[in-house]
Amino acid sequence: MKSLFCLLIVFSFTCYSDIMAQSDSDELQNEASNAKKDTVKIKPNFKFSGSPSLTLTQTSFSNWSAGGANSIAGVAIFGIKMIYTETKFTWETTLDMAYGLTYQEKNFLKNNDKIDFSTKFGLRSSKKWYYSLAFQLKTQFDKGYKTYPPPDKSKYTSKFMAPGYVIASLGMDYKPAKELSFMLSPFSAKYTFVLDTMLSNRGNYGVERGHKSLAEIGSLIKATYSKTFKSKSTMNSALELFSSWMNNFGNLDISWEFDWNIKINKWFSSRIYAKLLYDDDIKIKDTNTGEILGPRLQFKQMLGLGVSLSF
Repeated sequence: MKSLFCLLIVFSFTCYSDIMAQSDSDELQNEASNAKKDTVKIKPNFKFSGSPSLTLTQTSFSNWSAGGANSIAGVAIFGIKMIYTETKFTWETTLDMAYGLTYQEKNFLKNNDKIDFSTKFGLRSSKKWYYSLAFQLKTQFDKGYKTYPPPDKSKYTSKFMAPGYVIASLGMDYKPAKELSFMLSPFSAKYTFVLDTMLSNRGNYGVERGHKSLAEIGSLIKATYSKTFKSKSTMNSALELFSSWMNNFGNLDISWEFDWNIKINKWFSSRIYAKLLYDDDIKIKDTNTGEILGPRLQFKQMLGLGVSLSF
């Protein structure tokens, strides 16, 4: 895995060198022929899209021999995207938020919680390559607990900006199609925030005990796919690979997210969501013994049916 990531970083530098050489060659050709072959005229354009949805489920039991607990669950999801394009410049901004609760046995249990904001600026280098600068913020709204219902509500494991992640990346963005993007960033800064005193004193999420943040410099590769179908169904997927220069370069922090909103008719849709996460700095504990097991692959999935709008 380490060697693969190093090869990808070398590839990004090689692509950068090839692009610069190609740009110089194109410039000489254009001067000789007085032709602007490299210029693609694009009319400045703003495009907005979004897909808010509300999913509700209800389960009840009466004299049910196999047993079960009555419950009501709801998940609200809001996503919006803005894209600005012109001949030499692009700007893409997305905001994805989700929050869900389950009411079971007189207890409210959190089943979904997400804030993900990203913005990316691109300056065209060639037909499919852009010099890019990107920023991303990830966190959650509410407190989270290891087990539900929590035996002690003062012993939470997460809350707003605890953890929170801010990533700034500088590199090249390759766009072979409008739905697909590969960003190669040899220079990325990743900040992990734990702004809660209790959690920071535990040394959670890789931050030293008593500290509120962790700064890492490293390299990032991010691939995104976003497709809107004629039926207004949307499919989004993002894969991020980050490796810190300061701590075991080649060890990967992996984040993969998949969200497919399938339109059934004007008002109703089904939603398939999955997230896979691996962070070398997050140490998982055994829920029974409390023993620290070390970093582990984390996985979350959701399948729902509810009310959905598209614009």
